[in-house]
Amino acid sequence: MKLASLFMCLTLLSAPSALAADVYVQDFSLRTHSAGHDWSGTYIGGHLGYGFGQSQNRWAATPSGPWQPDGDIKYQSLLAGLHAGYQHQFNAFVIGAEADLSIGQFRGDDSQFAGLVNTIDINGFGTLRGRVGLAHDNLLIYATAGLAAADFSKGDTSNNFTSRHLASGWAAGAGLEWALADNLSLRAEYLHIRLGTVETGIIGAMGGGYLHRAEAPYLNIVRTGLNYRF
Repeated sequence: MKLASLFMCLTLLSAPSALAADVYVQDFSLRTHSAGHDWSGTYIGGHLGYGFGQSQNRWAATPSGPWQPDGDIKYQSLLAGLHAGYQHQFNAFVIGAEADLSIGQFRGDDSQFAGLVNTIDINGFGTLRGRVGLAHDNLLIYATAGLAAADFSKGDTSNNFTSRHLASGWAAGAGLEWALADNLSLRAEYLHIRLGTVETGIIGAMGGGYLHRAEAPYLNIVRTGLNYRF
């Protein structure tokens, strides 16, 4: 009889503790789930930034060469643009794809070498990239890489000659994104764009001509943007 009474007392004493522990575990699980931000969805946004770059510069009198150095051409500009993409979150991992278009006025010349003769203008560029990221609640850290294209013009100031090209290449970079609300986020991003060689036939000031080559032109882009996710 005493053993049964002791067992009943222990059961009554342990029941509140077990119930409290169960409630705590359920409450902790609920709070942990509700605190996590979901990065999945389609989004659109705008961005502002700054870019700078350089191209190796060469010329030749005939297609067979030889190619002569003509001074590197440097350029820089502010930029603005739009971007859109889709991404999906798997636990802490986020994968997706994004396309963007930016405009600027990247203009450079060879004044430091040949006396302001040859010029390069990049008036806009776009990329199509994949994104892979790691999410921690409202913070997303990501890497990105893909294809790039630019509106690329080469000119000769001695006769106002300009030749326009669509230069293609690749882009790669990384960024941070911070969720301000369920559908609104702020980002900071670095992007390196490397374009292929652009070769142009130039009409000379005296009626002759020559070939001009921009070798390995590139852009380094830093930009910040705002995203709205649907």
